[in-house]
Amino acid sequence: MARKPRKNRSTFRHGNLPAALIAAAIGRLRTGGAESLSLRELARDGGVNHRAVYRHFPDKLSLLAAVAREGWLRLMKEMMRQKGERKRGEAALVASAVGFFRFASAHPNLFHLMAGPRINRQQAFPQFEEAVTGAMRVFLEGFWEINTPRKHAHTRTLLFVAALTGVVEQILHRRIRVRPQETEALVAEAAKRLLSGLR
Repeated sequence: MARKPRKNRSTFRHGNLPAALIAAAIGRLRTGGAESLSLRELARDGGVNHRAVYRHFPDKLSLLAAVAREGWLRLMKEMMRQKGERKRGEAALVASAVGFFRFASAHPNLFHLMAGPRINRQQAFPQFEEAVTGAMRVFLEGFWEINTPRKHAHTRTLLFVAALTGVVEQILHRRIRVRPQETEALVAEAAKRLLSGLR
């Protein structure tokens, strides 16, 4: 009995299709906002059939959650890099704030997605929440190191990040007019004033 010819499965040759699609989405975010992302266009970017995309991301929200998760992981890495191993307490918080700004400045559209309307309202993306929590923990540990009582540290972290996000968004949208070479100093000064008010 003759064997049936194998179907061509060229659309599945990616070693890691979800990662390739996330990378393609982040690439598109360099020139456009999240509203410009399309699962079909990303399929074309990745050289795959759009049906393969839907196997990993059944809708646009699931893709946005994955892209935002990658953003939070990269943000955490940049904050940790800025903080280094030697900085503790207030110095660590200020350095992490500068790292927060550097990431946002380098990836504004990705940052707007991350800082925009809440993606995981239905708690459907636990890995996304883990990434957010990991990034927030960098700040939380800084508050612990300046002897903030544990019962208050979480709330103060949230207030600090919310205010810092506002400052960063104002700079990115050019509502705060400052020379490019002075932006990091402004963010550091804002972080110090926020910390002073939260003690």
